[in-house]
Amino acid sequence: QLPAGDAISPLASHKPALHAKDVDGELDRSDSDDASSSCSSGLSSGTMTPSGYGGQSGLTSGAMTPNWGTRFEGLESMVGSRRNSFSAVKGLVGGGHRSRDDELSGPSCLCIPEHHRLREDLYDIISHWSFDYAMFALIFVSCVMMAMEGPDMDPQLQSTLETVDLGLAACFTVECVLKIVTFSFTRYIKARTNQLDFFIVVTTLMEMALAYVGGLKAVRSLRILRAIRPLRALTKSSGMRLVLKSVALSIGAMVNVSVVMLMFFVIFGILGVQVFAGRFFRCSDPSVEFRYQCEGSYYDAFSGDVVERQWTNAYLNFDNLFRALISLFVMSTLDGYGQLMFDALDSVGVDKQPKQDNNPAAFIFFVAFIVLCAFSLLNLYVGVIFYQFSRIRMLSQTSSIDLTEEQKEWAEMCKSVLRIEPHKIPIAPKQYFRKGPFAIISHRFFDPFIMVCIVGNVMVMALGWYGEPVYWTTVKDDINLFFTTIFMLEAVLKITALGFKEYWSSSWNRFDFIIVLGSIADLSFSFLSASFVRIIRLFRISRMFRLIKSLKGLKSLFETLLVSLPAFWNVGALVLLLFFIYSYVGVLTFGTTIRGVSLNEHANFESFQMAMLTLFRISTNDEWVGLMQDCAVQPPDCNLAAGNCGSWAAYPFFITFVVVVSMILLNLFTAVIIENFENMQEHEEWKLSPQILEEYVDTFKTFDDGSGTISAMDMDSLIRHIRPPLGVGAKASKVLVLHFIKSLHVPLTVDGRVPFRRTVFELVRRVSECDMPPGEMRDRIEISIRRAFPCIWEPVPDERSWAALMCIIRVQRHWRLVSANRKRRKDQAARGKFA
Repeated sequence: QLPAGDAISPLASHKPALHAKDVDGELDRSDSDDASSSCSSGLSSGTMTPSGYGGQSGLTSGAMTPNWGTRFEGLESMVGSRRNSFSAVKGLVGGGHRSRDDELSGPSCLCIPEHHRLREDLYDIISHWSFDYAMFALIFVSCVMMAMEGPDMDPQLQSTLETVDLGLAACFTVECVLKIVTFSFTRYIKARTNQLDFFIVVTTLMEMALAYVGGLKAVRSLRILRAIRPLRALTKSSGMRLVLKSVALSIGAMVNVSVVMLMFFVIFGILGVQVFAGRFFRCSDPSVEFRYQCEGSYYDAFSGDVVERQWTNAYLNFDNLFRALISLFVMSTLDGYGQLMFDALDSVGVDKQPKQDNNPAAFIFFVAFIVLCAFSLLNLYVGVIFYQFSRIRMLSQTSSIDLTEEQKEWAEMCKSVLRIEPHKIPIAPKQYFRKGPFAIISHRFFDPFIMVCIVGNVMVMALGWYGEPVYWTTVKDDINLFFTTIFMLEAVLKITALGFKEYWSSSWNRFDFIIVLGSIADLSFSFLSASFVRIIRLFRISRMFRLIKSLKGLKSLFETLLVSLPAFWNVGALVLLLFFIYSYVGVLTFGTTIRGVSLNEHANFESFQMAMLTLFRISTNDEWVGLMQDCAVQPPDCNLAAGNCGSWAAYPFFITFVVVVSMILLNLFTAVIIENFENMQEHEEWKLSPQILEEYVDTFKTFDDGSGTISAMDMDSLIRHIRPPLGVGAKASKVLVLHFIKSLHVPLTVDGRVPFRRTVFELVRRVSECDMPPGEMRDRIEISIRRAFPCIWEPVPDERSWAALMCIIRVQRHWRLVSANRKRRKDQAARGKFA
């Protein structure tokens, strides 16, 4: 063994923390070999990154040996104080965690002292994990009850809903009282989530009280406030709160762009009023030229009846600035402005009948507005949303917006290191009947053959068409039967060779097995209805997903989509919440509005379900202008006594929905994708990227015996097979390899082997490690590393150090070489003397 003073030193106390971002619990996983070895190994040596790989120049040793008398001395300087980690993001995610003593300090309700037994018990109830789940379940029930409301409800259903609503209001009131008694009203009301809960409870109780005393008008006014009840879900979901607050903070940063857009809207609006005011009127009789002639009746050739002449105005017009701004907003959405432009092109003058293409110069007005506002300023507005959303997400994770590229690289590489798994090496079976299938599935041409069959099967299924000949249908069925047989044989061979337990442990094998079962069902139930068979065959097409693991480009895109899913969930949940709120308001406000041209059986607010479908259509900017017009209908096109008229509230309802949902929140989906693709592009400029770890995994597989570890002697070959800077490369000099070995203090397992994950962690750390700013990301990195390597702060015994082992082996080799040279020289000298 080496002397203690010559051992490769652990990380010095001045080194930065070990950090990684824990996403969806993926970073908590670690191999048992890694965990067991880390308990006996600890930290490796200080960072040593050679600046060159062709010779001895640029080699530095970062090894320092701290005083291990105090085991955790200098730990705070390494990982940073955790007192201020979350201080910068309290406003974003609802505040940091406070201790029990802080929460219960001070009297409550002016009569209950601090740390009273009652408050202690209530605190245990409120802070229990099941309490939040129970309240979330009640919120869900409340939303279901709201969705069942409608303008023409059955009296019995209405009575049932009122009873359930009363019970839910009592539950939420009890929650509010419990928290006030526990924390005191002052501390309770300081939290913004509690402010929302308290406001909803108060308005609910006021509505019930007014309904009891008979204040119908006031009840109708307060009933619209029920729409904010689903916002309670925000108080239970930190991800949704983060998205909402990201949008809110983005709005503040978009003030300048909004002012510029408003200026252009006003300028074009005033110009439109000056040019087109009063010019969009027309007579129902096209033969009339002036307004004073639009009187009496005429023969309508289209209907074949004699009808009265009418002088009407277009819905979208420029008669005043308000109507002009509405028309310009419709133009900015690039939907429903065609008729507006045609009216402008046909305009002749005030009180004059329009003529087709009489004013072609009006086209310049519309082109200028669309180019300046719709194409330029509106996209700049969306760009600001993207930028602010990315900044706030970064701030929420790191408490620092200005992360350097080195810090981003270190955080991303830590996340990737703790997420990768070694390739499972199938162990050859001992049973004679399993050796044949094992040899077949282990052949290097087996997987490519299966991939070719998958592509061929999909191509055959894609060659069908309506009205195809009977013989072609028969040929297709025979070919599909052939491919299905091959896939069934693949599953049988793998199950026989690996055993069902080992086979089922692979997610791809489970996927294949389910598809095979679907193919068998397709063959077995072909006599059933054609629609049922088509549904089963649809699952067979999903076999194409197996190509993802073979094509690196497709795999990279698919991984980007998977990384985006958590953010998609948060944004999608918030969008669904807004859909729910607007649907409820729409049913209450426009549920009894008379149907028109656009407000028909396909799009209306007469029920909650139809309101959701209608809003989805509006979110795509499809014919929403006609719906807004029909929802704002007034006499004589409706009957006030019958209560089927529209409301002026249609304008703020539709415009705010289009702005908030179509222009902002739906664009956040694009922002998430763009952000992840930008991160992928940034990875290519880093010293290391997550893609380089795939090379490590593939190289490690060549030395792995199936246990997830390799021999200590193979480690030297491993680092030579991996390209710099993660490894040393095949052409590295002996001096470079020696320095590289000295910089790596990879711990060995109890049986003297090198573990998978700890090895790649040490390789990555020596290249990319850097100091991280205080924040949630750094805290999660520290927690994740400690979970993966529980004893990482322990010193590494020399007898368990791979670097020490390699140094001993090299010293022994050198001593044997020196001894052999001495012996050879002595023998030569003896032979010369004898001669």
